[in-house]
Amino acid sequence: MKKKKLQTKTKTNKNQGITLIALVITIIVLLILAAVSIATLTGDNGILTKAQTAKEKNDTAEKEETQKLLQAEANMSFEETEYNGVTIPAGMAPTRKEGESTVNEGLVAVDKNGNEWVWIEVPKSIYTNPDYNGENPPTTENDYDKIEEVLKAYADPYTKGRATDNYNWKDEWYADKGVNDIVTENTVTIESQKNLDTGCGLTLNEYKETYQKMLKSVYKNGGFWIGRYEAGIEGTTGTDEESLKLGRTQSNKPRIDISTSPKAISQKDAIPYNNVYCSEAQKLAKEMTPDSSKTSSLLFGIQWDLVCKFIEEKEVKKQEGSNRESIKASINSDSGEWGNYMNKTFAVKDGKCYILSSSNGYGSTATWQKIPDNYEKPIVKPGPPEGVALFSTGITERNKKVNIYDFAGNEYEWTLEHATVYTSDPCSCRGGVFHGDSSVYPASYRIYDNTTSSYDYTSFRPVLY
Repeated sequence: MKKKKLQTKTKTNKNQGITLIALVITIIVLLILAAVSIATLTGDNGILTKAQTAKEKNDTAEKEETQKLLQAEANMSFEETEYNGVTIPAGMAPTRKEGESTVNEGLVAVDKNGNEWVWIEVPKSIYTNPDYNGENPPTTENDYDKIEEVLKAYADPYTKGRATDNYNWKDEWYADKGVNDIVTENTVTIESQKNLDTGCGLTLNEYKETYQKMLKSVYKNGGFWIGRYEAGIEGTTGTDEESLKLGRTQSNKPRIDISTSPKAISQKDAIPYNNVYCSEAQKLAKEMTPDSSKTSSLLFGIQWDLVCKFIEEKEVKKQEGSNRESIKASINSDSGEWGNYMNKTFAVKDGKCYILSSSNGYGSTATWQKIPDNYEKPIVKPGPPEGVALFSTGITERNKKVNIYDFAGNEYEWTLEHATVYTSDPCSCRGGVFHGDSSVYPASYRIYDNTTSSYDYTSFRPVLY
């Protein structure tokens, strides 16, 4: 009996040994299966990665399809229409998207060429308001001087330049008659000088007619349209090598040829249209109208000021209990919270950047490239602006106000305003710049330059009226 018990015990131990081995093998198999499953799910070719990529491609395709449908609708629009109290020009259609369908949000419309525009409201009530009209209101749409006076009073304090420059900025025609020898309407000596467009890109009569048309349109319609984005280079909205190559080629040109260069666009993810003279920028902007009865151009100085006022008014409404003076300051003194400046950091993904890494912040080592995954623009203050970056248009929602992107920071923008500070530097740029300090170059900022200047940090933006 004892022997049998001993045998039974031995047999039991043997069975237990087999069970442990099986358990170990099972665990190993499970670990291998888990590793295989994880590898299958993750990684560059994993199911989850492929699913995320597919989702992103699907989202992109949906956006592109929506944009194409809007373009088709705009292309079928042969006359003006009304939408939420705003007149939509022929060749344009409202996006009707959430957050883009009212004036207070920033009403957005797409034109038949795929360009996007935002309506800038200028209330008609200001013309009868004694706070702005000096008790001498305009009575007709042709009362240009009085309309201008009211608009300037309404857009204060953005209408003034820096005190150090004696506020010498005005909307008037100028041209370069040779080697920075500037002529204005008051200094014309021979009739042929009036036909020069070598300053702001318009002849004397073209400038006067365009300015008066703008004033009349603002008075009659209660506002105007502005490009939602800084002007971009047609064909550069993708992140493929072809788009990057086109952007690099155009951005590296010290000068362009209007007849052979790509068209300008107002679309998301484009490489900014820089390295152009002010006069060239005007010619590019003029071609962007979707309707021959409407005019597109660079902004006049008063229009830039009115955009600043529009942002102020809508931000006050949006931010309940907000301090109007602090909002004014964010536009007129320090726009760092909503602009791309060298002393501000913000995370971005998707799109393109022009990382500047030479010792002085901008130079020959700079090039357009696809933004690396999880890239974050570095803080570079104090010290030289190494690592500062220019971005493709509309790179982040952070840099948007009332659906207008990059109005602060990123690029200076040419305007039709005349800088009278120095006779050799008549051209006026507005807004901030990516390699500048946000408290020095806010959204309302003005800077002067000459008629043959073109930089990688100066672009432009169209308006439509």
